[in-house]
This record gives sequence, C-alpha cells and structure tokens, in this order.
Amino acid sequence: MKACPEVCKRILRRCVVFLAISSLPLIMKWIVLPSSPAEHSARLRAAAGEISVEPAILQNAAQANPLLPSCSVRTINAQAKIPPTPDKALREARTALAEGHLDEALQHCQEGVQLDPKSALAYFLMGMIQIRRGEVGEARQALLQSLKLDPAHTTTHYYLGKIYLAANEFTAATNEFEAAIKLGDPSGAAHYGLGLTLLAESRDAEAVPHLHAAVKGNPQDAERRFTLVRAELQLKQVDKARSNLIQIRELFPRDPTLAYQIGKVLLEYNLPDDAEAEFERASVLLVDAGNNPASGDLNVSDLYLQMARLRFDHHDYWGTLHDFDRITISSVEANLRASALHLEGQALVGVGKAPEALDKLRQAAQTNPANPEYLVHLTWAQFLAGDAEAAATTALLAGRKWPSVPDVQLMQTLLKRESAANRASVPLSQPWHVKGEGLVCCPCKVPCPCRSNATPTHTHCENTGLTRIHRGHYGKVSLDGFTFVAVNGAMETKTAPDMLYVEPSATDEQLIALERIMQSFNPLQPSIILNVERAPISFVTSRQDNVYEVRIPKLLEIKIRRELNNEGEPLFPAAALDQFSNRIEYARNLTYKFWDKNGALKWDYGGRQANFRTIDLDSRAYTSQTMLIQFADGSGGFNKKQLELIKSEKLPVPHTYPRRESTERQHKQ
Repeated sequence: MKACPEVCKRILRRCVVFLAISSLPLIMKWIVLPSSPAEHSARLRAAAGEISVEPAILQNAAQANPLLPSCSVRTINAQAKIPPTPDKALREARTALAEGHLDEALQHCQEGVQLDPKSALAYFLMGMIQIRRGEVGEARQALLQSLKLDPAHTTTHYYLGKIYLAANEFTAATNEFEAAIKLGDPSGAAHYGLGLTLLAESRDAEAVPHLHAAVKGNPQDAERRFTLVRAELQLKQVDKARSNLIQIRELFPRDPTLAYQIGKVLLEYNLPDDAEAEFERASVLLVDAGNNPASGDLNVSDLYLQMARLRFDHHDYWGTLHDFDRITISSVEANLRASALHLEGQALVGVGKAPEALDKLRQAAQTNPANPEYLVHLTWAQFLAGDAEAAATTALLAGRKWPSVPDVQLMQTLLKRESAANRASVPLSQPWHVKGEGLVCCPCKVPCPCRSNATPTHTHCENTGLTRIHRGHYGKVSLDGFTFVAVNGAMETKTAPDMLYVEPSATDEQLIALERIMQSFNPLQPSIILNVERAPISFVTSRQDNVYEVRIPKLLEIKIRRELNNEGEPLFPAAALDQFSNRIEYARNLTYKFWDKNGALKWDYGGRQANFRTIDLDSRAYTSQTMLIQFADGSGGFNKKQLELIKSEKLPVPHTYPRRESTERQHKQ
C-alpha cells in the first residue's frame, strides 16, 4: 500500500514543529564558557543524546507505514531549518576560536551581535578574537562596548587593561586593572597587570604588593615570581629577592633554561657571584638533560659565554678556557662573536699562551675592525709571543686609525722602549725560579686585611717590602744574591711598584729580568718599573733573637722580629695575597720609618703590621694560576676561587681574617 503524499507532508510538518519547540530549552542551556575541545565535544554528545528519542507520533507513523525510511529523525534534522539564536552563534564562535579559525569565529560573533545587539558576551568574544588577529584598535572598541553593556565583567576590564598597558596608556590601564581587582581577582591576573603598569611608571615600591598578590594567586607562575624578584632587586631588597629565587628553584628544580634566566637577571643587577652560581647550576642541569634543553629559549653557547665572562672578570683564565671548550662560536649571536673571540684570546694570554692567542685576537680584530682595543691587545700578544716585527706592524696600523687613543700611544711607546739592545737580550715569557726570603711592613692592623682580599684598615696603606733572592734566575739571567726594596702607596698589586730600590751592583739585565718576572704576575697588562734608584741596601739578620733589619741611608729603617715557637716554627702563619708566596707569618713591627729625599719624615708606622715569608717560587705557579693574589678583587675577604686554593694547599686561615658573606652563603648552598 502506497502512502498518501498529503499524509507525509502533514507528519513532516508536525515533526519540524516538535523538534523546534523541544530544542529551545536545550539551546538555552548551552552557556558560552571557556572550555577545552574535549569538554565541548562532551557537551555536544550529551545534547545529541537528549534529542535522539523519537516522538511517539513519528514512531507510530513508522509502524503504520514502514515504507517511509526517509522520515527518520536524522533526515528531518538535516532538512529542517531551525531559526538561528545568539547563543548558537556565540557557541560556534567559541568553537572556531578554540580551533584557531579566527575569520570564522569573527563571522559567528558578528552574527551573534546582529541577533542580540545588547550581548556583552558577544562583544567580549569579538574583542578576544580581534586580539588574536592583531587588530588591537578593533579589540579595544569591542571590549569598551562590552563594558557598557556589562560593567561588572572582571575579565573584560583585565584584557582592556592589557591593551592600555601595551599602548603605554598607564592611567587608563591602572583604572581597568583596579576595577578588575575590586570585582574580584582570585587568580591574581589583574594584580599582576597593575604591578606591571606601576613598574613601567618606575613606581617599583607601589608595584611590589600587587606582585605579591599576583604570586599568591598563582604560585606556580614563574613569570610572576621573576617579575617580583626584578622589582625587589631594583629596590635593593636583595635578601627578599634571594628568598623568592629559592622558591623558584624549589618549584622548578630541573629547568636549566630558568636557571640561566635567573643568572642573567642577577648579572643585570650587579650580583656576579650569585649569577655565576646560577649559571653553574644551569650548566649541571644541562648536562643532566644531555645538553638538550627542553626549551628552545636557552642558547647553550650563550650560557657558557656568560660563565666565561664571569670567570674572566674573576681572573680565572683557565676556567674561562674550560667554558670556551663548550662554546660554538657560530652559535653565538653575530654581534657578540668579536667580543667572544677577543675574550678567549685574552684568557689564553692570561695563562701564558700568547702564541695560541694570536689567531683568536686576529679574528676578533677582523670581525670588528672598529674597536681599537682589539688591535692593541693583538699587538701586545704578538710582542709577548716574541714576534716584535708583527707587533710593530699592528701598532702602526692602530696608530694610523686611532692616533689619539691612549692605549694605542702606550703600545707604540712600549715597542720603541723594547727595541733597545739590552732589553732585546732579555726576552719576555721566559721560565724563572727564585728562592729567598722577604718582609713587608704597612700601617694596617694585624692581621692585615689586604692580605685576605679586603680593604686596608685605614684609607691608606703605604707598604714597603724587602726581597732577597738567595738563588734564582730569569731565563739565562742569574739573580743569585739579588736584593730589592719595593715601596707602594697602596697594597702591592700584580703590577710594578711605585718605587724600586736596588743595590749599586745590580745589572741592567737583572733589572729587566725582575720587570719580566713582575710582568708574568699579570700578562694581560704591561708591567713597567718607572722609578728605579740604586742605593746601598743593608739587610741584617740576627738568628739569636730572630730580628731582621733593613736600612737605606737617609730613606728607610725597618726592624721586625719573627714570632717562632721552640721548634722554630712560626706562631702566626696565614694564607695571604702576596706576589712571592701564598703563605706568610705575622711578625712584630719594631720600627718602620720612611723619609723623603729632603730628609723629612714621611711616615712612622712602628708597632703596626709586619709579616715575613720564605720564598720558593717559579713561573709555573702563575701560568697554572695557583697564586692567591692572581684572584684578588678587593671584595672583602677570600673569594670562592681563593678558598678553593686555600683548601687544596691546606693553608692556614686566621679566624680574625675578614670573611665575605656572599662567599660563605655560596659554600653553604
């Protein structure tokens, strides 16, 4: 039996009406909220389940007329045109936005606005879409319209505040973030936005409480904690910043990229020791990760370049070269390659490897020919390497390009000085060895803080030291029996003394050899003894009462007594910064007077500090960097590298020596 066409049409009309009416409550229940694609799919499946039950009229019709397979619910759904609603349009906009289909999302959003011009949600979504499209002006207008329709929407205030902040409209940004906070900001996002705004206006102290609230709202957000640390460092609240950094490390203990970023921030705020410790932590984590960081934000070569610079600043040239073993120059940013090559070359010079440094320094000068320092240092390295001709050529080139630069002029003067026949006969960079004894007096208290890398007791430190070499040589020049007195206006450094007195019997070759030895204390800068005077030097020792006397007629009187036990061992030995020994012994200062050439007494520091040392030293101590004085930085006490040497050589450290708080903290960590 064939079905009547009129009956089919009538059934279809009833189904359409029923589906349209029964779907309305379901559509009204679909609220447009942020959701993941999985949640959205679950909602669709649930909705499909609710409308899959066929109406009784359709079931009866199917039983009465089994020849109407086309009248199934699926077919009717496809054929029926349900009138669009604002909720449906916004739901589809939300779905398209989540899937990254921005044009489609915007189209659905515009449809929603047309269907409901008073929908604050529609304008909000439109603003979000426009932000994703990079159309900030349109986004701002949409969000402003959304707030007109619903001023109590926290998220709209927040995103509008972000737009104002990006445009440097700080007052407007502040107003929006404050409005969001008043409406409720449990996530801390608005507090963070307000904190950033205040920082942008250099109102750091006002920003900190909001940054704290932001961190409280989301303790797992590393960026918020990082920003708080920056603000605290800017306010010089170093201890608070360190406390927050500890929490960051605890939250992200295995992230080398984060450790690297922390190090850069600490370096930016002039905390090199903290920065170095953080870079080292990043290095360890990087090795644990197989030198393959999870984040692409970490440039491995840049990490080790940062470490190399810090080690170089601490005069740790071997450590610098060790870091360069892990640096690929081609991976270094183009604008940093010349300085990286220069740094490696200088480190090689610092450990006495001038010939190996030449290629690096030459590449640095070629990569950045506008930097006079590179040519100056290349000239000096060529001279140290024994290639005087190449040094003269490079100095001439530098002089033509930068005739008024002081370092260029100095290098030209040095080369002219070194061309003298007697200096050429005592070449640079020769091996040397000296054995003897020496003593030093100064106005500091005992123990002398200068000897432990601290500043003098007073604002001045006029020190005078005698050194007698019993046996020694520099290259082929004998130094047996050579005695000299060095006078300095400040704590002796790695460069030449202010004034040098030698005995009349001293030869020019011995003087040049002494200058060459002093040059090896710090190969990176020329050592020039400018003031030399030959004078009779009396050095008398009394083994019976351990008294040592030094006299230069009408100029100097020094008298000290060594403090020894019954076995002849010093009572007060100490690790110390000294050019000829890592160990000194404090002695009794009986007399310390110095007169000028007119016979006027310049100082009388008897009863102050005096020390004595035995000497057995060769050039390898400096090329291997095992001398405490090589790492002097005047930072208030023995630094990390010096403490490592003290431990390895088992040197005594008096408990009265100054101690650096930062070094102690690092060793505890």
